[in-house]
Amino acid sequence: MAEKHVLRNQEEVELGTVDGDVELENCNFVLPQQGNQVLISGELRIKGSTVFRGSLKAGRLTCKSGNRIMVEGDLNVDTEVNVERGGLEVRRSVNAQSISVAGSLSVGRDLQCGSAKGGGSISVRGNAKAQRLFGGGSVKVEGDADVERISAGGSVKVKGIIKSAEVAVGGSVRVNTGHIEKVGVGGTFKSAGAIEIDEIDVGGSVVVGPGSTVHSIDVGGSFKAGDGLTFGDIDVGGSVEVSGAASGESIDVGGKVAIAGPLTLKQNLEVGGKVQVAGDLKCEKKIKVGGTVTATGRIDTYRIIVGGLVDAEYVKADGFRLGRRAEVTCPVEAREILVREQARTKSLYGDEIRIEERARVGSVYGRTIYLERDVKVEGDVLYTESLETERELECRSEPKKVDALPPPEEMK
Repeated sequence: MAEKHVLRNQEEVELGTVDGDVELENCNFVLPQQGNQVLISGELRIKGSTVFRGSLKAGRLTCKSGNRIMVEGDLNVDTEVNVERGGLEVRRSVNAQSISVAGSLSVGRDLQCGSAKGGGSISVRGNAKAQRLFGGGSVKVEGDADVERISAGGSVKVKGIIKSAEVAVGGSVRVNTGHIEKVGVGGTFKSAGAIEIDEIDVGGSVVVGPGSTVHSIDVGGSFKAGDGLTFGDIDVGGSVEVSGAASGESIDVGGKVAIAGPLTLKQNLEVGGKVQVAGDLKCEKKIKVGGTVTATGRIDTYRIIVGGLVDAEYVKADGFRLGRRAEVTCPVEAREILVREQARTKSLYGDEIRIEERARVGSVYGRTIYLERDVKVEGDVLYTESLETERELECRSEPKKVDALPPPEEMK
């Protein structure tokens, strides 16, 4: 049967290779008898603060009480590390199946374990590889983090490459680059470089670096991204800002969308406030904006409904609807066009066109055209099938019925 070694109330003790269990009580320093490692085949129980002047290898490590346990070399434990009171500081690397520390866990180099829990914080100056890391306050990894699940009550920071299935944090997350499947953050999330995220749910704000890919975005505040953003669905309560080109599935934003490059969408664009695009705006489904839409290039979409201003080089859609007192500053080509009362437009080209009372438009080209009272046409009116007016039309020249309309690009 393996022996149990008990050492009490010593300033310094020397240990070498011990076959069995060891109990240390109020022993301030432990020195290796030979080399730089203490090797204990069984369980090491510690009471009181202890400093190991080298590396430590044990079958199990349990600390019942004490303010601090420090290992100046490496710490290798076959099964579990359990520090019930105080913290654990290891100057070099740590390897164990599981680690539980009531206070803070500090690792000077690499951490490898099944799981690690720090009631205060977890700090790793090298790389971290684990199934789970949990910090009651924070988790900080200076190198790469290959961790299945990272969670913290306060903050998470990874300076190297992160690879994780889930990051769940009450406060803030700051990473550099890598891949995270699911992110849940109460406050803020920021990546300095390109990050790939399958699903992100953040209560405050999100910032991702250039070249990022985020498949599902649900943010209560604001979302900002660098150039070359690829995304799935964006659902943001406040604003979306991209400092370059962006392409994805859909955008649903309560406030403002500002894209400093072209924007391409496979589904819908729905914005409560305004949309600004530096380039072409292409949306395969519907654009619905309560305020204004501005694009330095063309707008191509299936259907567009705008309550305020449309400012672009050209608009082409299947259906176009302009709100009351709204304005469009460029030619519009659409199968169905509806211009609400007192709105202002440039030239219109379509199949079915209806312009409500007191609107002011440029030229109008259509198969069927319906003009309500007091509409003012500043250009030509050409139609191939029918023209109906509620009162005498005010226009620059007499409306003409033609066999075929000129090409859209010849609109005046």
